[in-house]
Amino acid sequence: MPRTILSLLAVFAAAVCLRAAEAPKIAVVDMEKVFNSYYKTKIVQSFLEEQQNVYRTHLATLNRELQQQQDEYKVLLDAAQNLTLKDSERQEKAKLAAAKLVEVKQSEADIQQYFTEKARQFQQLEDTKRKEVTGDIVAEVQRRAVIENVDIVFDLSGKTTSNLGCVIYFKPNLDLTDKVTEELNRGNREAQKNLPQPQQGEEKK
Repeated sequence: MPRTILSLLAVFAAAVCLRAAEAPKIAVVDMEKVFNSYYKTKIVQSFLEEQQNVYRTHLATLNRELQQQQDEYKVLLDAAQNLTLKDSERQEKAKLAAAKLVEVKQSEADIQQYFTEKARQFQQLEDTKRKEVTGDIVAEVQRRAVIENVDIVFDLSGKTTSNLGCVIYFKPNLDLTDKVTEELNRGNREAQKNLPQPQQGEEKK
């Protein structure tokens, strides 16, 4: 085999070995900080709070109706036990009290069912919305890792069982947090730019 070919093979082999010996490029990102700084997170939180308020308002209405039914039941029960009334009147009040008690028990069951059902629905909604936000973040972290030629990205917000940070030390230039946050929020800035701007002399509302 010619000496030139042997030399080329030796150089190629050395390059392969060198590449294999190279340490992976590592970066870090504070996922909690990115999550809290992402504009869509605030939109989702506002939406969830509004939905939760709708449930709370209706639940408060149901509880007020229940309280009214309970008050009416007590009045009827007291009348049924009032010896100053005629037997026929007390018997009538007792029947009405029994019927009202059925209404009270039904309302209590309805409230418990509503609370359980809406709590489950809200949890599912919250999980879905959170996955949408975290999906955007993870996708951007992966995109940034490719751009930066990064092999591994660690989450700075992660904690160990001792409540210590998973990453004890890193050089600042390895942190992708600001770059990821900047890119994620670019869409919000672009949306703001496309909003109609007030005419000169027109007051901003």
